[in-house]
Amino acid sequence: MKKITLIGLVCLISMTSFAQNSAVNKANAHIQGGADAETKDVAEAKTLIDQAIVHEKTMEKGRTWYVRGLVYSLIVSSEEESIQALDEDAVAKANKSFKKVMEIEKEGSNYYTLTEIQLSQLYSNVFNKGAAKYQAEDYMVAYKYFNELTLLSPTDTVGYMYAGYCAEAAEEYDLALEQYFAVMELEDCPVMIYNQALVILEQNKDDLEGALEVTNKAMARFPDDQTFDKTQISLFIKLDRTDEARYALEEALRIEPENANLWYNLGYLNGEIGNFDKSVDSYMKSIDADASYLDSYINLAFSYTEKAKEIRKEAMDMDIKEYQERGAPIEAKADEYYKLALPVLEKANELEADDQAILESLNGLYLRLKMKDKEKAIADQLIALGYWDE
Repeated sequence: MKKITLIGLVCLISMTSFAQNSAVNKANAHIQGGADAETKDVAEAKTLIDQAIVHEKTMEKGRTWYVRGLVYSLIVSSEEESIQALDEDAVAKANKSFKKVMEIEKEGSNYYTLTEIQLSQLYSNVFNKGAAKYQAEDYMVAYKYFNELTLLSPTDTVGYMYAGYCAEAAEEYDLALEQYFAVMELEDCPVMIYNQALVILEQNKDDLEGALEVTNKAMARFPDDQTFDKTQISLFIKLDRTDEARYALEEALRIEPENANLWYNLGYLNGEIGNFDKSVDSYMKSIDADASYLDSYINLAFSYTEKAKEIRKEAMDMDIKEYQERGAPIEAKADEYYKLALPVLEKANELEADDQAILESLNGLYLRLKMKDKEKAIADQLIALGYWDE
């Protein structure tokens, strides 16, 4: 009797094991048949495979988890709402299943290799779903898909960036910042992400301190990008911390008195707070330190032309009679500053030939100073370069 019982027990164990392996086989069979949902029973496949992954006879087999990955990948890629509704976390579960295969199977084995292919396909499917929803302006659904990309590839910037763009488009600024801050932690974070975050912090959330913190991080990461230097100064001014900004620049210049960029930033700071003489002096020192420092030439010329406009405003506000009586000397005084700007801008044009903004500024100066031949030459150049129509 004991022998019969023992044999029965062995048979029962075998049958149980067979039943669970059969569940995996049936689950796999239920998701075959191409993309036509009518030839599948995805819901039944999901039920069977979810049972198999918790059963001791099949839970540690690579094939079990591979089939589960296929089932949940099908839920992700399906266009049928009824199938999509089977599990809102299908991407995470497919990802977990495939990653489990790679834990169980040896690298280079059949299921390991197939899993690498399926993970790549899953990534593409999720990205395409997100892109389609973004194009349809369904931004928060698109956000969900792109955010799920970060599960599939947590060190890739793409998912975080696109999720951030979607959240920003939906005016969900906290979610957008969350994604942008995540990108900033990655090695290949592009400079544009810092700019995106700055726009949100300054314009949408009025968080100037937060913007300053991001700017400081950007300056450390991209030391050659001078736009962040200017942003920092602008934020210091808005935060009424001008003295702090000036002190930091002056201290740095004591250590590096020949640093053209520092002199440029000091010039920009003084210009922003309306200190014309100190601004001009700083730009000149920047040029003395580096005769090829283009931005200092441009800003120095701009300082002169803005000063000229400020002087001319008095004349422009006069009525005709008053202008006829007093306007000429005011215009002449303004022209002195336009004349100071001219050689500076001409030097900028030498350093950066064919730049549209510089050429157009030069054209305006030549026109103002009645230098018709040079004005025409610049106009012809702008036309030849395609910037202006004939």
